[in-house]
Amino acid sequence: MMKRNTTYTRVKNIAEHVYVEAQKRADALPILDNSHRASAANQIGCLGEIIAEIWMKKHNIDFIPELKTTHDYRVSNNITIDVKTKDRTVTPRIDFDNTAPCYNHSHQRPNYFLFVSLQRENNTQSKDIRRFTQAHIVGAISYEELDNIGIRFLKNDVDWRNNTKFWTDCLNVEMWQLITLKETIQLFKKKLHIPSKNSDINKKIVLEMNKRIENGEFPPRKLPDISTYSLGSNYGNEYSN
Repeated sequence: MMKRNTTYTRVKNIAEHVYVEAQKRADALPILDNSHRASAANQIGCLGEIIAEIWMKKHNIDFIPELKTTHDYRVSNNITIDVKTKDRTVTPRIDFDNTAPCYNHSHQRPNYFLFVSLQRENNTQSKDIRRFTQAHIVGAISYEELDNIGIRFLKNDVDWRNNTKFWTDCLNVEMWQLITLKETIQLFKKKLHIPSKNSDINKKIVLEMNKRIENGEFPPRKLPDISTYSLGSNYGNEYSN
């Protein structure tokens, strides 16, 4: 199995003005009908967006905030990006899932998803946005690749790996399947046309999921085709002039 991505960028200290701006944005948003965590989801999403903006500025990625339902940002040559943020109580690992919900997957078709994790203490009951003390930018993936290799969990499935019960259908990819941040920067700046490698399918999870479907533990669903997908194929580094 080719692990495409094994590193991430950690933001150890989140500045006060970041919390203030994120909460201001969250307060201005409606609570979406499909939202599982109501106002907390807006907090998490807005803080993740601002962390992503700071990261892009640091790496001289020009971006236009559009913050639409279809995507969040537009960067070089009209590349669109949507930021997906997870609430975690531990530091990310390369086998941790990164998630895009399916309820807007046909409508929300950015060129790339950028994944951010926020970290808080496990036992905190606080609803203050400052409960998130660290952030992690973990990598990106194209819409098409997520659609091809993402593992589909359905509402009410229980993940056998961690006993998480899914509140909605979603597509998951593990951190090792994402595009590295080094290449993500090049892609967003249009210095790289496409990633240098495809990601491997998570064959172990596909086989386990198929076994559980056959045993009647899970209902049938579309899964990546491990017999035909070109695993880890090298596209070659195609840089623009």
